[in-house]
Amino acid sequence: MKKIYLILTVAVFTFFTFGCSNNNEKATDKTSEKIAEKFIEGATGNKVDVDIDKSNNTGSMTIKGDNGDAVTISSDGKKIPDNFPSDIYLAEGDIASVGTIDTGDGSIITILMNVKEDTGTTADKILKEMKAAGWKIDMNMKTSEGDVQMYSKGNNSLTVTVGKDHEQTSVNYMATISEK
Repeated sequence: MKKIYLILTVAVFTFFTFGCSNNNEKATDKTSEKIAEKFIEGATGNKVDVDIDKSNNTGSMTIKGDNGDAVTISSDGKKIPDNFPSDIYLAEGDIASVGTIDTGDGSIITILMNVKEDTGTTADKILKEMKAAGWKIDMNMKTSEGDVQMYSKGNNSLTVTVGKDHEQTSVNYMATISEK
């Protein structure tokens, strides 16, 4: 389990350092792939194949192991993936970014939004809407800086953080979606 977290940490670092730049030259892509492969192979002792595919503000990085298992980390700009549950209430505002990690068994989807309502109003509305949609409230922690809310429904889970970011409210969703 420790190795999986290490792989994902290195992969995310490498993807966002090398894979999402605006430089679309194939030589840079191949160099980034080789660097990522060496990091992961050195950390795990297992041979891996890394494939980086990027264009403009979107991109993906797939890490495939010797046994055929694969993890894909992607950023699709501001587009919400098709497998994001429709019963998760998204605050009214602007999507700043969307990221996905696909493992074959499921996905972790993050959505960062900027909203105009204050943190308290936003957090209260999310709580009300998620409860109405049948999500179990596992945690609702209010602080002076904002809220952290955790939900579960079936094999899926969701963590929502609401906080102040300069003059606006920032909402970060992290959904763990099971494919089973």
